[in-house]
Parts: sequence; structure tokens; C-alpha cells
Amino acid sequence: MRLTYDPELDVAHLRFDTGTDPLSAERSPGGTPFAGSYVDLEYDADGHLIGIEVLGARQILRPEVLAAAERISPRGRGSAGTAG
Repeated sequence: MRLTYDPELDVAHLRFDTGTDPLSAERSPGGTPFAGSYVDLEYDADGHLIGIEVLGARQILRPEVLAAAERISPRGRGSAGTAG
């Protein structure tokens, strides 16, 4: 399991299955009670939940969760440091 966070885009991504290509995942919209935020559920070809993407993460996730996430760059250049 891997939790990443892009503070510039305010997007968090929790991956349960790191062996599946995230670009091949099927997506299902979630929804949130907060305007400006969105949760996207990702499934593999067999219908198993493999990830959760959170847009507007600062509105939905607790600060300590985001602080513990691996920081990533908006261009996918990798980690800019981790906390936790």
C-alpha cells in the first residue's frame, strides 16, 4: 500500500495494488460532501479495488494523513521527500 500526495495540485492517491498499471484502471466516481473535492475509485480488470484518488485532499483528509504521505511532483518526477 502506498499513499502519495501532490501539494501543488492538492491530490492524494492511495494505492492498494502497486502491481497494476494505474493508467489501465477502471474508474468510478465517488463523491464527497465538500464542494471542490472529489473521490475517484480505481478498479482492476477483475473488478478489485486497487486505488483511491482524492482531489481537493486538504478538504477531505486530516492534516496528519497528508503529512505522512510521500510527496510527489506534479510531473511525476518522483518523491520530493517523505514525512512520517
